[in-house]
Amino acid sequence: MENKIYAVGLGPGDYELITLKAKRILQEADVIFLSGTKIFNSFDGVKKLLDNISCGNKLKYIEMPTDHNDRGNHITYFVNETLKFFYDNKKIVYVTMGDISIYSAFPDVYNELKKHNIILDGISGIPSILAPTALTGLAIVEWQEKATIMPCPNNYKDIENMLQVSDTLLIMKTNDQGLCIKEFLKHNKPKKAVSIFNAYSDQQKIYNLLEEFPTEEDFFMSITMIKK
Repeated sequence: MENKIYAVGLGPGDYELITLKAKRILQEADVIFLSGTKIFNSFDGVKKLLDNISCGNKLKYIEMPTDHNDRGNHITYFVNETLKFFYDNKKIVYVTMGDISIYSAFPDVYNELKKHNIILDGISGIPSILAPTALTGLAIVEWQEKATIMPCPNNYKDIENMLQVSDTLLIMKTNDQGLCIKEFLKHNKPKKAVSIFNAYSDQQKIYNLLEEFPTEEDFFMSITMIKK
């Protein structure tokens, strides 16, 4: 029995942007495990994507708790449930929308599997900070510039502070409907500010925030790029 479990990043959500290696690993799998919520990593969304490469029937879903404090217990439970199949000599693949190494639980899964002397072999997808921003025609960084990635800021001053040390700021996991970003733009005039929503899907929208600020979009499913 191969002493490893695979972790595959599915990229920004377009099955055509799944890497060739990820596609092969998924198609070779006996069972594909997903940990998610109704908002992120939803069963329906991931299954639809996997159906396009004839793997959706392998998907098994374990719901993630909404309380972040339960994360540790959830990781242990998630791994133990998957090991039942592993010890039955099944080839297991974990999947996630987006990335396995940016704001992801996979480092915790890696450590949990180490307790069982099992290797987690990560297969990175198209990075979720690169694919959406490529749609804007803007470079994240040009020669000798610096960029920073941050989650939802606590207030607009967080954005100001980050842009003091970076030329470009990429904001992900925005869970305040963009209120801090909107407040930042009231007090500052950056060179560029764009938000990309639902990249590579039928709901894809790109906003120039210096001209229009969206009020009906779900900022959690977006990436915002601000260039000072």
